[in-house]
Amino acid sequence: MSFITDIQLMMHGFGDCRKPLPETAAVIESIVHQQMTVFLHLATDIAEQRGTRVVGPEDILFVMRRDPLKLQRLVHYMGVRDLYQKTRTSTSSMSASDITDLSAEGPEISRKKLCINFLQMIDQTGQYEPLYSSSLHDPVKTERASRLDAITQGMSCQRYKEYCEARRASFCPRLRVNKFRDWLLGEENSDVKLTQLVLEMLNRLAYETVAQIVDLALLVKRDATGHNSDLSRFRTPTAFNPDYPSVFIHQEIGTGDEHCIGMDPITPSEVREAMRRYWANNSVLAPFSKIRSPIACKLLAA
Repeated sequence: MSFITDIQLMMHGFGDCRKPLPETAAVIESIVHQQMTVFLHLATDIAEQRGTRVVGPEDILFVMRRDPLKLQRLVHYMGVRDLYQKTRTSTSSMSASDITDLSAEGPEISRKKLCINFLQMIDQTGQYEPLYSSSLHDPVKTERASRLDAITQGMSCQRYKEYCEARRASFCPRLRVNKFRDWLLGEENSDVKLTQLVLEMLNRLAYETVAQIVDLALLVKRDATGHNSDLSRFRTPTAFNPDYPSVFIHQEIGTGDEHCIGMDPITPSEVREAMRRYWANNSVLAPFSKIRSPIACKLLAA
């Protein structure tokens, strides 16, 4: 059971070359599975404190409570899913047996409203109020949007169509969650019960984890090549004539099977170096700190 092909598409969608290395995707899959397993254990512990083995959305949100930006992305995604399901319900004639439908067992209240209600319940200082309307500035999201805009500027229509397909990749395509559930739980956690809504949230968090790993790996690649800007290597080459400042000479980029905009694929060593830097304890008191598992100290998804 593997998601290597799906992760390769995600990597391309987040800024890697057109054909990411399968060995790099395998390393990322291992990291994501490890991270999501730890995340699920934390959520299961919280559910047990509530007296149940069924992990609910409130357990996911509670684990993420210390990172308002990631909470904002998840709450916004829940709102997008509400809008999508409402639109699909009113326009689609597809039967419920074809696709796993969350409305079959989900609560009547919308996903986003359910998340907001819980955050309001645990919010004692008002720190979460800006994220209800997605008004918190998210520099990571802005950086990703700028990078992907630069990548797509020189694409042909056919290449852009392929790129859009890569952007649609996820661990649960069309919310077929059985494979993702089996991959996530395994045999050792088979007794843990996950609702459909929780699986949808974990799918999004795994997707965001891949995005963060690619972001970090691209920074390592930038440092290795000595570029001052991590966007410059993605931009479409242009020539500028100072005598005619409104005229740009555009250089087309090939649309064959070559790597995206001349960029080399992310390698497994760059991913490992990115994770080493992320988990490194760089504080001044690091020599005096207790030795702890870096994965337990710093989750990518929370």
